Amino acid sequence: MSILREIEAEALRPETVAEFGRALVFEGRPASSAGEWWRCWEGCAGLSEGRQWVGFVRVDGESPEIREMEREPGTEIVIPVEGELVQVVSNGTRDPSGVERPDARGARAFVLKPGTALVMAPGVWHAAAFGLRGPASYFYVAERRKAEDSEDRGGWVEFADRFRLVCPCRPTTRGEFDGR
Repeated sequence: MSILREIEAEALRPETVAEFGRALVFEGRPASSAGEWWRCWEGCAGLSEGRQWVGFVRVDGESPEIREMEREPGTEIVIPVEGELVQVVSNGTRDPSGVERPDARGARAFVLKPGTALVMAPGVWHAAAFGLRGPASYFYVAERRKAEDSEDRGGWVEFADRFRLVCPCRPTTRGEFDGR
């Protein structure tokens, strides 16, 4: 015979969950880094004995003008949790001085919805995602590092030939988004 026990749900707070793990609460906590359309809480939790870390990002809506990208030495996964995101990615190209930079000519934009995720291969250039139809948020998991360690150039690198990108994300006739 089984016994049914009723329990009450509690608010997730550091003190209520301490016995079982750690609560991540971003409200009221300043972001560790920010750009024109995004705020990021970097390294808010370590995974795999600290070899990977989780970050949380809040983004504004509308298509921003993208002038720079970063890349990770290992894989990175982007997991939307609120709203649909647009993630712009690119391969690299060498500028006239031989420095590798993100290539705006080959850039692609993908729509990520909650319940989907994008796993970027090592070395893929990417901008901070932005909201497709308004503000959105996402988690990412990447190899542990600091943004300033990436590329020895502060993490963010301008496009080759000083290109800029915009992605108005208009719907196609099938109701999907074509990124143009």
